Amino acid sequence: MEDLSRNVSLYCSVYGNDQFEFDSKDDSTNYKCIDCGKEYTKEELLEVNEYVINANIEDIKDEAVSEIEKGIKKI
Repeated sequence: MEDLSRNVSLYCSVYGNDQFEFDSKDDSTNYKCIDCGKEYTKEELLEVNEYVINANIEDIKDEAVSEIEKGIKKI
């Protein structure tokens, strides 16, 4: 089965930008939009991007089912 992992871009709810400043060494850091300066906690950023995350989950599910079906047909 092919690798179905992917990176998902998260976006600022104000500007739609996907570029944030944050301290990568601190798990409790805030994420600050480099365009508008709005700050998010990790939980808030995930919450405002729930639709993006869910859409990617659905895509991965569809790809996984397709890969499984191809594997079954080869048997």
